[in-house]
Amino acid sequence: MNEENARKRIKELKGFYDHLGSYLAVNLFLLGLNAVTSPGTWWFVFPAMGWGIGLMIHAVTVFWTNQDWEARKMEQLTGLKNTRDELERLSERTETLVTIMASVDWEKIDPSLRETRSNLEQAQNKLAELKRSGDSASQAEVEREIEKLEAFVTSSKFEFYDRAAGDRTN
Repeated sequence: MNEENARKRIKELKGFYDHLGSYLAVNLFLLGLNAVTSPGTWWFVFPAMGWGIGLMIHAVTVFWTNQDWEARKMEQLTGLKNTRDELERLSERTETLVTIMASVDWEKIDPSLRETRSNLEQAQNKLAELKRSGDSASQAEVEREIEKLEAFVTSSKFEFYDRAAGDRTN
């Protein structure tokens, strides 16, 4: 829970306890008034029950409702969950590409792959940075870079390199 949510939760709890204190004070006053003015008829129970229903509803909303609902709804409406999911998907794709690129010494086969590997490492660093900041413009840039790298890895040129690397390592 971040500080803003903690402050909001404290405000909710304080509001409930203030409500409870008012309920007790007023109803004790009404009980005393009832006992003094008409001891045979206990009319104070009617306002106490009506207000008690409101107090119970307040207690349910503060203590028993799902506090995460609001956070989930905020994520849904602002698209933050989608952004986090997309970043996670991009991270997985990057890890796959890193594994592929790291499996063979591609620089010995084709020096131009140094730049590809460097681009992949930059994309991976940028993804880590995005996870911390959540900048959607940078995310689009990283996604474009990863798509270029994926296009390379799935191209016939890469298959040729892969076979050539296999031949050299055997």
